[in-house]
Amino acid sequence: MPGAELVVVAIPTCRRPRTLRRCLEALAEIDHAGPLRVIVAENDTVGREGLAVCEAMVAAGYRFPLQVVLAEERGVACARNALVRAAIADPEVSHIAMIDDDEWPGPDWLGHLLAVQRQEEADVVGGPVQRSYEVPPAPHVLKAAEGAYGALGTGRVDLVDATSNILFDAAVFRRRPDPWFDPAYTLLGGEDRDFLIGLALAGGVFAWSREAVVREDYPASRCSLGWMVRRAYRGGNTDMLINLKHRPPSFTLLREGSKIGGALGVSLLNMTLLAWKPERRVAGLLLLARVGGKLAGLAGLRYQEYRTIHGG
Repeated sequence: MPGAELVVVAIPTCRRPRTLRRCLEALAEIDHAGPLRVIVAENDTVGREGLAVCEAMVAAGYRFPLQVVLAEERGVACARNALVRAAIADPEVSHIAMIDDDEWPGPDWLGHLLAVQRQEEADVVGGPVQRSYEVPPAPHVLKAAEGAYGALGTGRVDLVDATSNILFDAAVFRRRPDPWFDPAYTLLGGEDRDFLIGLALAGGVFAWSREAVVREDYPASRCSLGWMVRRAYRGGNTDMLINLKHRPPSFTLLREGSKIGGALGVSLLNMTLLAWKPERRVAGLLLLARVGGKLAGLAGLRYQEYRTIHGG
């Protein structure tokens, strides 16, 4: 019965005590009558600010059992693996929901994810992340950067490619070997997309809940066009590395070269003939950065976006 399902909400954290507290406070308000545990993976083993937040909330009588595991090796891949390891150590755990430490859910978030998982018999259910900008970018920059963000409808989809708002059937991890998230992406990012593409190629069933919304803080450091360009470059770089690793049926070097050539042409068109439209100019710049990241990946270069964050 649905009420007997034991759900774990898993949160990786690193040096974000304020937003982690807000996330945990929001989770304490969710509408869920069944058994639920929360596990936080502390990925800063020196400062341990996340651990301190959790200890304080437990001492204050937190609504759900709250466990902290130390992810000794730096990087979000290590933190995610530590979370999964701790969750499936309990054979009663049926589902693992993941949310980031700078996000917070609404009261009905988990209920929507679980309902779609049952309806679609899905291995994975994702949901939208609505961004809250500390310094809102110009409207044309925002429109170019977000594109068709959040446009998916509820039901089955081909792929969910990020773990910022996601529910897994715990059997997904029990069927696959540890580590689930490849440590090779520790400082690159993209470890979640890598895992999910591998799962899709193995026949995993994916679904989407448009109603299972979480909100995400975007600090001022992420609100600039420069940061968005770097993120586009990183996205192209990790996408290429993931494709080279998995070699999905739709990927060949010839086909990818054709796609890169076409994208390069579109980006240059947007930045020249259509440059009088600010949105098209920014879209062209972001696409050009993504193409550059893909070409770097083809050359064997890896853009380590999280090197500074994790002290590398």
